[in-house]
Amino acid sequence: MATPVEIVPPEVIAARIKEVGERITRDFPDHDLVLVGMLKGAAVFLADLLRAISRQVRLELVTVARQGAPRGEIIELAYATQVNIQGAHAIILKDICHSGVTENYLLTHLAQQDPRTLEVAALVNRPMLRRVALQPRYVVLDDLPNGRLVGYGMEFQGRWGNLPGVHLLEGG
Repeated sequence: MATPVEIVPPEVIAARIKEVGERITRDFPDHDLVLVGMLKGAAVFLADLLRAISRQVRLELVTVARQGAPRGEIIELAYATQVNIQGAHAIILKDICHSGVTENYLLTHLAQQDPRTLEVAALVNRPMLRRVALQPRYVVLDDLPNGRLVGYGMEFQGRWGNLPGVHLLEGG
């Protein structure tokens, strides 16, 4: 049985999200600002970052599912809300940015709405696993150990998403 071991306590996450929220506030002082949360992993991150931004901000929610197929991957996109980012500064929120494939797909799709800017923010950045040229503009946690991460909204097999810090699964 796998055991989650805390590697980043909630206080560290909170402090880093506060810093990122302040930076976003400074970077986008005008025009609409929209956070587009990728469900379900980014839900907790979205809620905390939304409160760390000290200006008006809208939130939208999307679900992006990847499936293997004989000729590559199939990506399905479903909007949980009516996403409208035309003319706005938009930031896609992802729990873990690893391959970048899903984020790249959503960036390409949302760019068709002609936003003023379109960026990615990641709770955890894992550039060593990147399969596409993508660098999130905003990163909360970098340089975490390799392995399965859970907690802070990130689940493994429907478990451990409720843990308040980021944990590494050991012995699984």
